[in-house]
Amino acid sequence: MNTGIVGKIASRLAGWPHFLLACHLLMLHTLAFGGWQIPAIRLLWVVAIGLFLIWQPFVAGERRVELRQGVVLFGVVLVSTLLLGPWLLLIWCGALAAAIGGRVLGTERPSERSGYLLAFGYLVGITVLGVVPEISPAVAIDPLLRGVLARFMPLFLPFLLIFPAQAPKRKSGEAFDLFYGVMVFLVLAVFVLGTLAYMLVGGAGYVEALFKTSLAVAGALLVVAWAWNPRGGFSGIGSAISRSLLSLGMPLEHWLMQLSEESERYTDPALFLDAVMPRLQAIPWVVGVSWRAGQRAGQSGEQTVHAHSCQATELVLSVHFHHQPSPAMRWHVEWLLRLASEFYLVKLQTRQLQHMGYVQAIYETGARVTHDVKNLLQSLQVLCYAANQPGDPAQVAALLGRQLPQIADRLKATLDKLQSPQIEHLEQVEAGLWWRQFKERNSHLQVDWQGDAKAGQILPGPMFDSVAENLLQNAVAKRLRQPVLGICVVFANDSLTVSDDGEAIEPSLAARLLREPVNSEDGLGIGLYHAALQADGVGYSLALTENRTGCVAFTLAPRD
Repeated sequence: MNTGIVGKIASRLAGWPHFLLACHLLMLHTLAFGGWQIPAIRLLWVVAIGLFLIWQPFVAGERRVELRQGVVLFGVVLVSTLLLGPWLLLIWCGALAAAIGGRVLGTERPSERSGYLLAFGYLVGITVLGVVPEISPAVAIDPLLRGVLARFMPLFLPFLLIFPAQAPKRKSGEAFDLFYGVMVFLVLAVFVLGTLAYMLVGGAGYVEALFKTSLAVAGALLVVAWAWNPRGGFSGIGSAISRSLLSLGMPLEHWLMQLSEESERYTDPALFLDAVMPRLQAIPWVVGVSWRAGQRAGQSGEQTVHAHSCQATELVLSVHFHHQPSPAMRWHVEWLLRLASEFYLVKLQTRQLQHMGYVQAIYETGARVTHDVKNLLQSLQVLCYAANQPGDPAQVAALLGRQLPQIADRLKATLDKLQSPQIEHLEQVEAGLWWRQFKERNSHLQVDWQGDAKAGQILPGPMFDSVAENLLQNAVAKRLRQPVLGICVVFANDSLTVSDDGEAIEPSLAARLLREPVNSEDGLGIGLYHAALQADGVGYSLALTENRTGCVAFTLAPRD
């Protein structure tokens, strides 16, 4: 029960960081101005460490301490209490100044930042006026002045409570900037050591050395601040350092792993974007994200005026910051967003290719079926014409008896293509039987039939039916434009050749024939193109083997 009460008190105090900081500074003030020499007052060091552990911006102050951690922490507190002296206080003040300096740049509210600046100034006063004079008798300061400062400096601490501060989030180092913290520590160390060096070299008093060193450090900081981000010409030290630190602490590899995980999890581009963009908020300097892909939009976290956007076609990805990002940070965020956009575009293109493949399958199947139905219709028209002609009814009945079952089988095969457009029918038939049936179906045409099939030879019957009918119908259509045209069909060595003795095909048209749909005088212009695709799908090739006036020949043969 007592543990629960202590946890609630710690959580409540963690919500008042400036109150904790003011109490910690008050105890440091007491120890720095001679209190470290009194054993009873030395115990305030233990309380000061406890308050710092609740205030510190690195890990959650309300976390439960394990047994081993508690033993180590107790040992550290005990040893530091026994060894407490001016040097330990000086090091502690430098570390605390670095922690406060790192927190100042992580705050966005002016009042909170003013409070941290007040605490930092008070800590510098404790260091140079309270701790450093305790190190050596050579660092002399007027006892009356030091006594006045020791009594009246704490009156400034209540002003720290006027500036409210929010509790740090303490996730992934969000509340602390290590680089600027180290810079603050080094500047304070230079200030203190420079003062002592000026006393030793220049033989001046401590107050004089302190004043002149502060002016020198202030001037140096002013020059560095100007050089960090100059107004014109030189790009600045900040830009150079940012470029050198681009590869330090940047989550490129981790981001690629997250993109891969979400890419495997979601195939839909929109769902992938909804899942991966909020992950950018885990980066310390990102407060929110937003995205828009066509008509779909989304956002997560806080939306600020400081943002960086990456656009690719209809995709817009944006990252929002607390403060205006530096050029180096913008460059890095640009690459993170580009990686996400590339993953999104690849998924979008994959979906489009799948859709195009489906449409292409439907298109090709429809084109093939259209030509098969066209050939069947022409065969039916011929049978109807033959049935209406005067003659022996027995011969007409025999003709219908031979042709109608074949037409029914071909119509069934055509319907099967509609039901399974992705599967090419590879039914093998005996070559001699196919050649005999093909000649019987087209016996009414004036065609010179040549060749014969070898015994035991087989071939893909449905493909030969479709391609042969297409080639023969094209030749018959050409005869309508050239009435004296002669047509020859040769079947030999597992290959079929359909030729005519008419005019040659124009070279420009012949170059595109069988490779793409072309304009046609008699049809849709896609019959030969799909016949070539159909032959290629089963290991055959359809080619224009002769193209000259007097001999135009198409050959269907096994592919080498």
